[in-house]
Amino acid sequence: MSQATAEFGDLVTPPTNADSNNSSSNCRKRSLSTTQPKSIIEIRISNETSNNNNNNNNNKRANKEIDAKADNVETMHMEQQQGDIIELSIEEQKLDNEHRNSCATFLQHLPCFKLPQSDTATPIPNCRECRRRTAAAYANTSNTNNSSSSNGNDIYCRFYEFRRLQYNTQGELIVAGFPNPYKEPSSEDYSIWQPDAKTAPTAGYMDIQVCRYILLHAGDQFCYLWRQEVEALKLHENPDETIAWKKAVQGIREICDVCDTTLFNYHWTCNKCGFGVCIDCYKDRKQGLQNKRRVETERGQDEYHWLLCTDEDQQQHTLSNLMLTQIIAGGALNVLGRLMHEARALWQVPQVCGCLLSKQQVGEQHKQQTQLIEDMIKESQLKQHTSASSLATAQKVQQQQRLEQLHAKKLEFAREHHIDYVPGRVWTKETLGKDPITSAFDNFKHIDFLRKGLAGLRRFLPPLAMTLARSTQLAPGVPHEWLCDGKLLRLTDPMHPDNRVLYQEVWKVGQPVMISEVARSLNLSLWHPQAFCEDFGDKPNDLINCLNGNLVPNQPMRHFWEGFQCIHKRLLDANGKPMLLKLKDWPPGDDFAEILPTRFADLMRGLPMPEYTLRTGNLNIASCLPKMFVPPDLGPKMYNAYGSALHPDKGTTNLHLDISDAVNIMVYVGIPTDEDSKPQLAATQRAIALGGCDYITRARCQSPDVLPGALWHIFPARDADKIRDLLNRVTLEKGFRLEPDHDPIHDQNWYLDDKLRARLLKEYGVEGYPIVQCQGDAVFIPAGAPHQVQNLHNCIKVAEDFVSPENITHCYHLTHEFRRLSHSHTNHEDKLQIKNIIYHAIKDCCTILMRALEERIDLE
Repeated sequence: MSQATAEFGDLVTPPTNADSNNSSSNCRKRSLSTTQPKSIIEIRISNETSNNNNNNNNNKRANKEIDAKADNVETMHMEQQQGDIIELSIEEQKLDNEHRNSCATFLQHLPCFKLPQSDTATPIPNCRECRRRTAAAYANTSNTNNSSSSNGNDIYCRFYEFRRLQYNTQGELIVAGFPNPYKEPSSEDYSIWQPDAKTAPTAGYMDIQVCRYILLHAGDQFCYLWRQEVEALKLHENPDETIAWKKAVQGIREICDVCDTTLFNYHWTCNKCGFGVCIDCYKDRKQGLQNKRRVETERGQDEYHWLLCTDEDQQQHTLSNLMLTQIIAGGALNVLGRLMHEARALWQVPQVCGCLLSKQQVGEQHKQQTQLIEDMIKESQLKQHTSASSLATAQKVQQQQRLEQLHAKKLEFAREHHIDYVPGRVWTKETLGKDPITSAFDNFKHIDFLRKGLAGLRRFLPPLAMTLARSTQLAPGVPHEWLCDGKLLRLTDPMHPDNRVLYQEVWKVGQPVMISEVARSLNLSLWHPQAFCEDFGDKPNDLINCLNGNLVPNQPMRHFWEGFQCIHKRLLDANGKPMLLKLKDWPPGDDFAEILPTRFADLMRGLPMPEYTLRTGNLNIASCLPKMFVPPDLGPKMYNAYGSALHPDKGTTNLHLDISDAVNIMVYVGIPTDEDSKPQLAATQRAIALGGCDYITRARCQSPDVLPGALWHIFPARDADKIRDLLNRVTLEKGFRLEPDHDPIHDQNWYLDDKLRARLLKEYGVEGYPIVQCQGDAVFIPAGAPHQVQNLHNCIKVAEDFVSPENITHCYHLTHEFRRLSHSHTNHEDKLQIKNIIYHAIKDCCTILMRALEERIDLE
């Protein structure tokens, strides 16, 4: 583990009948043996990532090695490798013969080290990935993969389907340049990026209101993204103004070699080694900012911390020598940008991006369609709460069916008795009120709710304080209550079909939401600690001691799960006291569905607000990402930890924030049965009172039927900088220095106790939302909102991430914020691909609206 220092204190474990003769040195090897060790090592950990923590196998450069290895040893190895002859598969050889006979240019379809080299012609430079591969390693891989020409290892090559090659008349292979983004793309390539009349939207069925809602909240951020791409053309310094086209390859996520951010479209590439740099890093270097960010320059890098070229001279990459490259086919980005502004104007969606296109009026050719579109908008409003809506739940479908059956009986009775009766809803086109999307910002006309961020404007609508009388008028019949002085919505029926009305009212201003009774939709026997102990007790995993943050490595999970219900079975520290443990990163990565398939299916059936939280939800715009892209890791993830109410200054999860929205469900709360529970229960009530919870929350937690699980403190995203300032001040007051390229929130080293929270309120006026999560409660956390958790009792929680259109500006801003962290930081790499998500969400919405209008015109 990088930057990890070990504190080797022998820890006593619970007595067992097994004969354990293992020495502490054997434990340091982190053996996978399930026998209980005699002693355990605690390791102090930091937020820095482990060297072997690499679960991005789908990335072309996810497993890139430090280019400092490009020294004399590697050069000698590469010279030896050049003489090796690598056999091609039958398909590869056949294709190579066709190219040799035709002498036509073609896109490189083999990794660089498999290309035939000539003794007379200029050698074709290998990319930096292929220079790191040995012929023997590739031969072993291709043997196990039946030597397929589309082997996944081939496309790790930087020049795969990017560089153009050609056999000359002498049969020598030479470089013939790079593809043109306007001449080379096929119709299939365009269909990925450009709305058309044939290609089906990735997101599936979305009705008109959903599309307009997404355009309302994500359209302005897309406009900024578009303008940023246009500005890239002005930054370009290479005298050769040629723009190369790098085709999007299925299953590959292109990332910047400097900041690890996903490359969306325009970027700069070295035509010798394939080194790639994003717009922001290129701009930083041009303005001289990047040289100031880090103190030390690593070997194999220049003074700007850019990797050296892997050619023979190992020269620096200069701005004037890099080649401007784009990923989107042709002018699809400009087409979509103009189409989005036109669609928002036609479909009466407010625009606050401030660009010239947003101020243009609807053209004369579209004015005759205005009345038609208004009718379509009203019709879509009426469908919002019927089975015809794309957001309709199963309960809503059943209600609508019963309503239609009732209307049919009434209509039959009316006809028999000659009574005038029109079946239908209470609302009609004429009685509808204001369209909530058209009037979305009417109440904020005199409020400046846009704040300049690292990437465009961030939207911070003023906080909402609601009364029960007003909310009941908005959503009659929805069971709910208001906590935290009317700022925290608690919905008490997770399956009510009209929950979304109140949820969106609160969610759009960046406030958390709690939904109770979610456990009714789950099979709770699957989530009991005894079930996990029986299924995974012998599997090893790392644990974390929450009292000191130290790592307890490679322990059979039985030691953890048995301690859930029995304190005497818990691991002991050096002082002979039971450790306060949490299970670290289990299940690992995106393996939840594979390791826990039954529990995964149970969770997907019980997720509240499925239109947001399901992977295929219409308001989870991550669902718009085409299947050819590497999907972002949105969970689920489990959080399993012992209760720490007896230690009010120790958090189970320290203060941090997430780049995406999340829902966290409490599936189990328990108290150990082998000791008196009264001190634990009393400490829990003290922690709730000390946490600043309101009267309604405290009264709920004192009910004998309710067992509090965890105490949350969630702070508004708008106040993140104020919290940073306070934590930096406290750090300096304690005599420590502020580390460069680090962040007090992202480092997750702080838990705000009652004293720090009081100081935050007094000096900065910042007050969070204290939330007590009980079994069956689901807490929705907005993207960018700092939050911390303290388990009051033993808890098992499951979280699912999603990307909502309301918080898209925060996701975009945080992507740029994370890229400024150190390279070894856990949050440094951009795994969300927010630019791609925004682009394809806007593309799908414009496609659906365009087709809906064309179909309606044809009907008229």
